[in-house]
Order: sequence, then structure tokens, then C-alpha cells
Amino acid sequence: MGVAIVGLVVSTIPGLSCAPANTPPQTMPVAPSTPGYLRTYDYDLGLGFDYPEDWETEVPQFGPPFEKVEVFTKAGEQTRIVISVHTTWFGSLAEVKGFGYIDRQSISRDGFVVVNDRQAYEVAFTQHPDKRAKWVIFLVNDREYRIECYSTEELYPAREEVFDHVIASFVIE
Repeated sequence: MGVAIVGLVVSTIPGLSCAPANTPPQTMPVAPSTPGYLRTYDYDLGLGFDYPEDWETEVPQFGPPFEKVEVFTKAGEQTRIVISVHTTWFGSLAEVKGFGYIDRQSISRDGFVVVNDRQAYEVAFTQHPDKRAKWVIFLVNDREYRIECYSTEELYPAREEVFDHVIASFVIE
């Protein structure tokens, strides 16, 4: 009897949706975890991360093998963060490291890191003569989750804290 009354009360609250628990929206902003950042969560991919609240957001459309691509750009700068998820044929992070995404001579540092209990391959490198980049790549359930951070050589040191925050906030369920 008490359970039926609670169910009736909950279902009559204005604005409350009683959608089945297994059908949440694909991407949904959630409460900010840090001032100056917004948090987003993709329920289909089990992926959550923070991004700077004052950066422009773009969601370009790509076909397979990409399942998600989001681009965050600092207005007036050549600074951006790209989050992508796609199916992968890599079986290990060692294969990712050895693949040669990047010219080995342009790499300033690389290695394996752990972010929120997930091992990843991180690589920092020079892109073109005046740009710097950092990528962090995770392999989970036959998917490659990649964070790409780019800026000019001049602005990179000032943006590195933002890049590191986004990377540290990255959670894959």
C-alpha cells in the first residue's frame, strides 16, 4: 500500500519525467565539478569529462568508425581540445605507442599514465613549427577514447593547466 502511494505521488509531480531507467539521454550536462568548467556525460559511451565553460563547442559529424567527436575552442585563439571515441583494432597501449601516429622526432615526451583508474598512453609533441600538442589515448571495450589538446607554442604554457584539468576529469565507466 505504501509503495503504491509513493508511486502515485512521484508520478504526479509537475515536470517530473518517468522515463525508463535504461533510456537516459545520450549526452547530458551534469552539475559542474569545478568553477569555470561544465561537466558532460555520455550515457551510451559511459564517458564523462569537464570542459571550460567559456570555450566554444562544436560537434562535427563523422561516420564510422567514429562514435563521438566534440571540439572545444578558446575564442580568438588557435587553442582547442578534441574528444573522440571510435572503434579500434589496437589490442594494447603498447601497440598504440608503436603505431606511429606522430613523427617520432617531434615527440618531446611520451609514456603510460593512469587517469581515474584507467591506463592510457600520453604523448606531447610539436605540430608544425609553431604549435604544440598533447594526446591521451585510452583503450576500453574495443574503443579508442582520445583527448587531443592543441595550442600555439606561445600560448601552450598558459593553457596547459586547462588541458590537464580536462584530462584529469576524464572518466570511462
